[in-house]
Amino acid sequence: MTNDPLTDGLCRLIRTGELSPGQRVDQRVVAERLDVSRTPLREALRALASDGILTRVPNAGYAVAKLSASDLLQCYSMRTLLETEALRAIEWPGRDSVDELKALNEACRAAAESGDVERLIEANRAFHFLTFSWSPLKIFVNEIGRIWRLSDPYRALHYQADPQRRKRAAIDHDAMIAAIEAADAEELIALMDRHRFGSRTMLQDMLGPSADPAVLTLPQNAVELVGNRLPVG
Repeated sequence: MTNDPLTDGLCRLIRTGELSPGQRVDQRVVAERLDVSRTPLREALRALASDGILTRVPNAGYAVAKLSASDLLQCYSMRTLLETEALRAIEWPGRDSVDELKALNEACRAAAESGDVERLIEANRAFHFLTFSWSPLKIFVNEIGRIWRLSDPYRALHYQADPQRRKRAAIDHDAMIAAIEAADAEELIALMDRHRFGSRTMLQDMLGPSADPAVLTLPQNAVELVGNRLPVG
């Protein structure tokens, strides 16, 4: 989520697949869809282009950024770094916040059972970013949000392609909630690694084996992240 409703609306169109990777943004159609004038829309488009979510197309406006397998692996490696540190630093929530998290997960479960991919994507995002919001590392959390927005169109494809993965999301979340209730940061990080790994592997398979070998050596879980750290002194 951003602090701008129009930018959030554009991100939602991308996240749910209404605007797909590589697709040109028809400003007239999008302005009507979001019920806004063209001037604020252009400002929102420029903001998303500066974040890498859109690309500027000469003489054609903007298009949704299209990621390669290498790009996607870099996104997931960055998520590993940022999410691991954000979760390790979280301030454990009270009962009301945990109840809110459980309600969001039940929304994930209901959406998966009904096959409502759009609602599942929204509830899944809300679940994870409620958890991240408990971390004091706000710059990390903001960057996590940008990276999620960058890979959102592929997450939509992932959920649409795999009904079992849709159902698995809420089950994974159940275990995360248990770790949160136990105030066990390392277990929460390990669960998030496994949760992230399933999506990363499937998306990489969908995009094909085009990743640069150097990218394949990047850490993709907390254990690899620690192993790649250089000793100090």
